[in-house]
Amino acid sequence: MDATDILQNHLDRVSMTILQGDWPTYRDGVHLPFHIVSHDESKVVTTEEDLRAGFDQFRATLRSQKVTDFIRLVGAATRLDQDLISGSYLSHLVSHGQRVIQPFRSQMSLRLIGNRWRAVSVTNELANSRWPLVRLQLHPDDDEGPKE
Repeated sequence: MDATDILQNHLDRVSMTILQGDWPTYRDGVHLPFHIVSHDESKVVTTEEDLRAGFDQFRATLRSQKVTDFIRLVGAATRLDQDLISGSYLSHLVSHGQRVIQPFRSQMSLRLIGNRWRAVSVTNELANSRWPLVRLQLHPDDDEGPKE
């Protein structure tokens, strides 16, 4: 499997776990420490309790917005070495066929830990991307969505 397929499979699986509230599968897809970089902050999640709080809050945010589809599409991914992949993707949050916010860009790095690819970092363009995420908002300069 190439880097793009590995990242896409990871994103598909993790997106579904968030929508379904499947904490054990989500937890298995993330390696601690987990680095989060955004417009507002850089944070390192070091404990399972903090990771769980972020998972629960993000899930609650998606539910409050009535998100039915969390679609993340890989644009490009590269295997930096045998055990490390980095790639960019576009996220779509949809409620019954309608966008909740404009698509937003992110980058993720995956590391092969044992026999499973796990997220070790994410960078995204959400303006208020603090951990845990409470409200979905693009940066004011990005309110029309990603530029090609």
